Amino acid sequence: MKTQTIGNIRVDRVVDMEGKFAALDFLLPESNPAEIIAQAGDWLCPNFLDADDQHVMMSFHSLLIRTDRHTILVDSCIGDDKERPNRLPWHHKKGPFLDNLRAQGVQPEDIDYVMCTHMHGDHVGWNTQLVDGRWVPTFPNAKYVFARKEFEFWEKENYQAQQEGREAELNHGCWFDSVLPVIEAGKHQVVDSDFALDDSLWLEPAEGHTPGAVILHAKQADDHAIMVGDMLHTAAQLAQPSLSSRFCWDPVMSRETRTRVIDQYCETNTTILTAHFPSPTAGRIIRNGDAFKLDLEI
Repeated sequence: MKTQTIGNIRVDRVVDMEGKFAALDFLLPESNPAEIIAQAGDWLCPNFLDADDQHVMMSFHSLLIRTDRHTILVDSCIGDDKERPNRLPWHHKKGPFLDNLRAQGVQPEDIDYVMCTHMHGDHVGWNTQLVDGRWVPTFPNAKYVFARKEFEFWEKENYQAQQEGREAELNHGCWFDSVLPVIEAGKHQVVDSDFALDDSLWLEPAEGHTPGAVILHAKQADDHAIMVGDMLHTAAQLAQPSLSSRFCWDPVMSRETRTRVIDQYCETNTTILTAHFPSPTAGRIIRNGDAFKLDLEI
């Protein structure tokens, strides 16, 4: 992804992992891959979808925001060294994330805020790193911002899981290695779902994928971008917005949120930035017959 500018705000992508993820009809269980390729393969393939084996191309990345006042990391990906036996590509992973961050001219100590659109394991992983056998905050000077509804849901669910001895099974156990150490270090900040960091950056509720998911707006003058997390898991959902992923907490609510946001920002100058679209990642939503597509010419 080339650098995006919203007024004097700069947004870059920091990649943790990128490549083929899974079959399209695994990620979107109600999908018909052949139908989607026939409908939208001219723009989905090969960047977002492999036409031959019908596998989705995905990126697991953070969005790095730099303003005049703050350096912000949106979503912190998978992380290294995590126990993820049910997702083998993530299990004890060793990757280039911190090197990719430094290549942007940013050290972990430079991050002022880590903002998680939701709290799935591939969005909180780099909240912590393993140091001398302990999980410690990766970004020692940052406040880790969580939407209250999302935070309280996972706090309750993980407490119950721990009481029942199944803490490693729920959400890959990421609460205990990627969230709880941040809490214990006093680095977290729980906010309302419409929290504003300043006049240019604010949250908006986008529930459905998870109970308290949010999207992040960046706006200055007429420049506007939204970081939508997993509201759009794959670009194929623009071809058929009714399709929710198998990882959605409430598929119906997820569809309603996705449809609302697509309708609101279609054919506008608002840039869409997702958590999983591979390069070129950023685009604007435009109409494509009876459906939609991503205009990448920005």
